[in-house]
Amino acid sequence: MEQKLISIIIPTYNRAHLIGETIVSIQGQTYPHWECIIVDDGSTDNTEEIVRTYIETDSRIAYYKKPKHLPKGPSAARNYGFSKSKGDYINWFDSDDLMHPEKLDIDLKNIQSGDYDFTISQSDFFNNNGKSSEILWNANLWSNNPVNDFILHEIGWSVNVPLWRKSVLIKFGLSFDEYLITADDFDYHLKALFNKMKPVILNRVLVSQRQHEHRLNDFVNKAPFKLKVNLYLIRNKKELGLDDVTIKRLRRRYYNQMIVLLRHKDLKLTWFYIKSLGLYDFKINTRLKIYKNFIIGFFYKYCGFGYKYLNMEILRKNGKEL
Repeated sequence: MEQKLISIIIPTYNRAHLIGETIVSIQGQTYPHWECIIVDDGSTDNTEEIVRTYIETDSRIAYYKKPKHLPKGPSAARNYGFSKSKGDYINWFDSDDLMHPEKLDIDLKNIQSGDYDFTISQSDFFNNNGKSSEILWNANLWSNNPVNDFILHEIGWSVNVPLWRKSVLIKFGLSFDEYLITADDFDYHLKALFNKMKPVILNRVLVSQRQHEHRLNDFVNKAPFKLKVNLYLIRNKKELGLDDVTIKRLRRRYYNQMIVLLRHKDLKLTWFYIKSLGLYDFKINTRLKIYKNFIIGFFYKYCGFGYKYLNMEILRKNGKEL
């Protein structure tokens, strides 16, 4: 196996109490030829102090502060870290998660075993007490219809698991959307699939992801960013080769995410997305329902009634067609 340099790029923000464990899991890799690039997104705790204690004894670790002119969030931090990387391979990672000791070794052997662009493996979850939940990121990693199945969440993987050939990322100009605070990894992986990048599938757990209260998991904060991604997918459904099942599911998600914004009184953003889509892709009766809900959302924001109706409007997975 060629002794290639692997660049591990980690965005971080106020993770002084967690990032040390992440670094130790990287230092424990059986494959030693790596650099770890940590990009701080403006931490107000002692993250820098903690990281520099590791740098003092391990020159493979580098610490950067993300330039202030770049947008807030992990996407810009990852892209900035990429610009500083020297490796032949890239592994994105989060500052609260852990690597299996043989992750880099296993990934590199497999990606070099054929004409592969990236690796896909499994993640499991653990809590702050170190107890595993024995839940996998997704039961299935790959299928015969990866684009549609990835959008439908029938397959999937976390941002931490792939090892990427840097040359391929440069070739396709693959980068993170810096205006997505969340759903950025979903968008990134879809771009890889749209470009028909070829993965090698490793059906074993190589990453453990920490479950804690500071993860951005709530639907309210995610809705605006998911709306942006869904807007792109709906607008470009033909060019992307999306099938009818996927399109119907995207319409339902789009509708639900707008309802969530209305329930939280964000009329400005809801109206922006209504105008952006133009609603031409929806049936006439659905368009009328969306405008009706917007009016109800207006009264709810300024008069305090209508929430119960908006709450009832969320469409479930097997709900009515839009």
